[in-house]
Amino acid sequence: MSSSPRFSLATYFARRTSEIAGPYSGKLPKRPEGTVIWVWATDVDQIAPLRGLEEQMTAEGDQITVVITLPKVAETATNDAFIAPVNRSQTNTFLTHWRPDLVVWMREGLEPSVLVEVSDHGIPCTLLEATEAVLQPEHGGWVPGMARALLQQFDRILTIDARVSNALIRAGANPAKVEPLGQMETAPPALSHFEDERQQTSKQLGARPVWLAADTSLAEADLLADAHHHAALRSHRLLLIAALRDEDEGPAMAARLREHGFLVALRSAEEDPDDATQIYVADFEGELGLWYRIAPVTYMGGSLTGAQVRNPYEAATLGSAVIHGPCTAPYHTEFRCLAESDASVSVAMPDDLGPQVERLLAPDVAALTVHAAWEVTSRGAEVTARVAEVIFAQLDAAGV
Repeated sequence: MSSSPRFSLATYFARRTSEIAGPYSGKLPKRPEGTVIWVWATDVDQIAPLRGLEEQMTAEGDQITVVITLPKVAETATNDAFIAPVNRSQTNTFLTHWRPDLVVWMREGLEPSVLVEVSDHGIPCTLLEATEAVLQPEHGGWVPGMARALLQQFDRILTIDARVSNALIRAGANPAKVEPLGQMETAPPALSHFEDERQQTSKQLGARPVWLAADTSLAEADLLADAHHHAALRSHRLLLIAALRDEDEGPAMAARLREHGFLVALRSAEEDPDDATQIYVADFEGELGLWYRIAPVTYMGGSLTGAQVRNPYEAATLGSAVIHGPCTAPYHTEFRCLAESDASVSVAMPDDLGPQVERLLAPDVAALTVHAAWEVTSRGAEVTARVAEVIFAQLDAAGV
């Protein structure tokens, strides 16, 4: 006969002679009015989807605040999260201060001391984006029945796929509470543009093939020139649009590219691209929404030189196939999700950029990449919407 959940947890705490950590030392602001949801997260990559979830839940006027905690090491990398409590005493302090209406667990492992304290406070709890890693003990090994006891602390368990759902059910989770769902990914709102200008620019360019270097800089001038030389060997009318991060670099960027032998037009000089233009330096801020809609292929500027890059979903959701280098901060998760679905193209070295631009300019190749990217971004949005539904249902059931 298996042990009861509470007996297993009681046995666990009886075996612990002391709690290593001292009192909770994190600085906490005043609790906001309205509903508070505490999310125990694992790393900073989860923050953007969680903020997207918060935005979606508050879109119709609900006063909801998502409080995110991270392990102390991860917390140092962001100002948008608090240090997570690590024992019952710290958890009690945290819960007493925030008085959360719901707790969402997004860590890989389950921490018994925290979960039991949450349960003793009578707060509903959801396990989100669960993987099989939740079955691995945080410290030492499980006492008999521990995994079952912890899984039964959750009112809802949302897993990344059916395989994980089955594993958690075998470990003791209630099948009626388990739902395979996937991962949240929140695509940013589509960047704005002036449709009249898009139509006029498209008319100017006609049927010319185009690729975009988005949010690029003077530091990438040489590698862009080399890539364009290569890509243009088989597409002589190819146009590169270099959309600059810093508009003050426009004249210097144009001059550097001319040194490479290109015919360059500079937007700030009121030079429009004509049939002879090979590179168009777009040095006005706030126009990426226009260029993503025009260029079927986009290189994410900075990803080959170590500069901070933009969210690749911006390009993907507007139908531009994404090429990027190895430097993907601060959007590691978004780039990884695209890569895992063959929804982007990664290049390791600057010399690889030109050949990949050339390959993606084939309409059938670009179409496959763009379609895969659309599936990734739309699927993530659907998951986020479903998570919001589940949370609202739990809050309603709790009378919040």
